Amino acid sequence: MKKFTLRITTLLMFLTMGTFVMAQNDTVLTIIPEDATAWDEITLILDANLSCPDSALFEADSVMMHSGATIDGIAWAIVVEFDGEGANGQKPKLEPYYGKMPAAITITPENATAWDEITLTLNTKLSCPDSALFGADSVMMHSGVTIDGAVWQNVVAFDALGVNGQQPKLIDNGDSTWSITYIPADFYGILAGLEVSQICCVFNNGSWDAEGKDFDDEGNCTDFYIPLAYENSRKWAITFTPADFFGIAAGAVANGMECVFNNGSWDAEGKAHDPDNPGECMNFVIPFIISGIGENPEVTFKLYPNPVENMLTIEELDGANKIEVYNVVGKLVKTVDKISTPVVTINTADLTSGIYFVTVHNNGSVQSTKFIKN
Repeated sequence: MKKFTLRITTLLMFLTMGTFVMAQNDTVLTIIPEDATAWDEITLILDANLSCPDSALFEADSVMMHSGATIDGIAWAIVVEFDGEGANGQKPKLEPYYGKMPAAITITPENATAWDEITLTLNTKLSCPDSALFGADSVMMHSGVTIDGAVWQNVVAFDALGVNGQQPKLIDNGDSTWSITYIPADFYGILAGLEVSQICCVFNNGSWDAEGKDFDDEGNCTDFYIPLAYENSRKWAITFTPADFFGIAAGAVANGMECVFNNGSWDAEGKAHDPDNPGECMNFVIPFIISGIGENPEVTFKLYPNPVENMLTIEELDGANKIEVYNVVGKLVKTVDKISTPVVTINTADLTSGIYFVTVHNNGSVQSTKFIKN
C-alpha cells in the first residue's frame, strides 16, 4: 500500500484529494490508503497511548468508534453510535493492531505471541535485493527480538544456536519459499512477563555472500521487523468501507468522516490533540476523495511556487467562483470570493510554516491540492 507521512494529529474535513497516513511512531491516527473515496475499504489505526486526553485509553480493554459521515459539507450527517452498528451490520469495534507484515514474510498462526509455536516463511522472490536468495542451496536466519520497545535484543547469529539448541536454518519448500518452525521465547531465551512485539531478522545463504532483507517505502533494503501479538498493545484498528458502513447513497458527495473513540462507554475518550490549543481535544477529521455527482477528482488548476514564501499563484481558473485555503486541522484561513481572471495571487506571508490545502470551487465541482509554506 502507498503511504504518505504527515506529522499532524487531525485532518482536513473538506479536502477532496484524499486521506493521509501519519508517521506510525509519533501520531495518533493512521489511515490506509491515503487516496480513498468513501467507496474504498480503509483501515484506521489508533495509537491509544497518544490520544487526547493523554493516555485516556491507554489501559482500555476494548476500543469503540463513535463516528459520522460528512455529506455535502455537513459534518455528522450520518451517525453510527459506538454501541450501535453500521448500515452493513458491522460493529464499530476496533481490534488490537500489532503492525504490518512484510510482503516477503508469512507467519502461521496469525497474531501469534512469542510464546506460541510459529512457522515463519520467507518468499525469496520478494526479498531485497530482488531475488537475492532465489536459487540458494540453503537459507539461514540472523535474528533477534524487540523487547519493551528495544530492537534487536537476544540476538541469535545465523551460524549459532538458539537458547533451546535449535539451529536457525530454514527448510526449502520447493517453490522459492523457505520456512522455520520454532517458539520464539524458547529460541531467544525470553523471560516471562516481557513485552515482545517483533522479530527482527535478516536472512543469508549460510554466509554474507547473499542477503535477503525487506523493502522500505523508497525501495531500499532494510531489516525485517515481523509483528507479534502481545498483551499490552496500545494500537487498535478497524477496517471498513465507509459507504457501506454509513449507508451513503450512490452519487452522494461524501467529503469525509469525523470520529472519536471510547472504551465501550464514555468513561474514557480518545480524541485528537488540537495543535492550535495545547491541552485541548478535538474530533478526528478524515477526508475522502470526492467522486459524487458533478465532481471531478482531477485537479485542473496549477499553483506555484511550492513550497511558497510570500505569494502563491494559482492559474487556469476559468469558471472558478471561489478559492479557500485551509490549514491541516480544517480551519479556513483565507478565502477569495470573487474571481474575475484565470490567474489569482494569494498573499501567504502571514501564514505560519506548514502544510496547507487549496480548494477551488467551479460551478459545482470541487478540486483540492496541497502546498507547503516555508
